[in-house]
Amino acid sequence: MAELVLASSSERRRELLVRLGLRFTVVRPDIDEKLVPGMCADLAVQLIARSKAQACMGRVSPAGTFVLAADTIVLGPQGPLGKPLTPERAREMLRSLRGQRHVVLTGACAVCCETGREATGVSRSAVRMREFSDTELEQYVAGGEALDRAGSYAVQGLGGSLVEAISGRTDTVIGLDCQAAMQLLSEVGYPHPLPTAPDQHVALGKTAATRRPLASSNRAGGPH
Repeated sequence: MAELVLASSSERRRELLVRLGLRFTVVRPDIDEKLVPGMCADLAVQLIARSKAQACMGRVSPAGTFVLAADTIVLGPQGPLGKPLTPERAREMLRSLRGQRHVVLTGACAVCCETGREATGVSRSAVRMREFSDTELEQYVAGGEALDRAGSYAVQGLGGSLVEAISGRTDTVIGLDCQAAMQLLSEVGYPHPLPTAPDQHVALGKTAATRRPLASSNRAGGPH
């Protein structure tokens, strides 16, 4: 019987796989997730996902085991935004995104531990933030959700109320394009039917859920 391992410390990625009805175990990868200066973000996010998968391969039994890993990068007006370590940094990030359109990239890597076969890809969505007030910003940061989130917001949580519109898949913004991930697993031999993973199964904040999507689509597929 095939065993699926999620190489991630992200609760949101676990929740997305649970919603697909998958059974899996979690192994937390211990790698340096810093971006290589000058590297294309589309490539970087896939390489980080690949590094996470490889870091976990040696910690599981290879027979019948498949590893799935992912990484997410938020591209702000001045470049990639990581996870804020302090409330002050979270405020800076959110101010830079306020009223702006930015891009979220999620790279994924699937590996068959028994054969060494692997497949990688990247999904892209565009997000437009509202012109939220300073009071809203302070209330959001004070709640603690902004910390340990790429770009300082969680679209599936209270941060969804700061979002005006999304073009592309919402689960890409959350941290894993489920359809793309299942396709990658299929390519390396994971024996599971591909789900449709509709976006409407992912709850957004009240404001984000009632706004129209952006006019243009920004979904893109990477190498497999």
